[in-house]
Amino acid sequence: MEFKDRLKKARKLAGLNQAELAKRIGVQQTSISDLERGKSKSTSFSTQIAHELGVSALWLATGKGEMVGAVSGRPASQAVALPPSSNDYALIPQLSARGENGHGYLNDHVEVKGDLAFKREWLAKIGAKPESLSVIYADGDSMEPYIVSGDVVLIDHGCTTPMNGKVFAIRRPDNSISIKRLIQHVSGEWVLSSDNPNKALYRDELIDSASVCQVPIIGKVVWRGGAMN
Repeated sequence: MEFKDRLKKARKLAGLNQAELAKRIGVQQTSISDLERGKSKSTSFSTQIAHELGVSALWLATGKGEMVGAVSGRPASQAVALPPSSNDYALIPQLSARGENGHGYLNDHVEVKGDLAFKREWLAKIGAKPESLSVIYADGDSMEPYIVSGDVVLIDHGCTTPMNGKVFAIRRPDNSISIKRLIQHVSGEWVLSSDNPNKALYRDELIDSASVCQVPIIGKVVWRGGAMN
């Protein structure tokens, strides 16, 4: 990557156009344009540019070292936030769908709200493929304290085989979504169980061993995240 490419990358990450950057360092916009087109190979004010863009002056001038750091008197905490690398992170679609921790949440309309980034190394460690994952929201308190209302949960749609003690998102007959823990008794029967100890309010649902494979499992919950109480 040449100087002109590093300058353009840093400027865009800082959210500035050429005119705005030029104004900050007291030069004409054409000076920045010439640098980014490679018409000018270097400049005496590269350190000032680096300071305004929050990047390392050494990296900007030579390409050596880290792009972001404590530079030109600007602490690293104020440096430009870099987007996650697609080589290191997988972007998982974040759906508007909600999974009711109780009897099921009916989602009339589901859309992709954005993406959450997860490290590919971690996903590989848990055996999850990025293309089989999605993120939804939990609703209700039947799975507390493990999952609380408002948590985001990562669903592995490639894992739909019942597993004892694991938490799954399941589809109810009315097409609503529930999040429950599957428990297998010594008799072979299965239970859709809530983690909430109030069993008077959240009763276990018994499923005979012959019918468990017919439960429409959407996927296994492999991660959850939310605010700390």
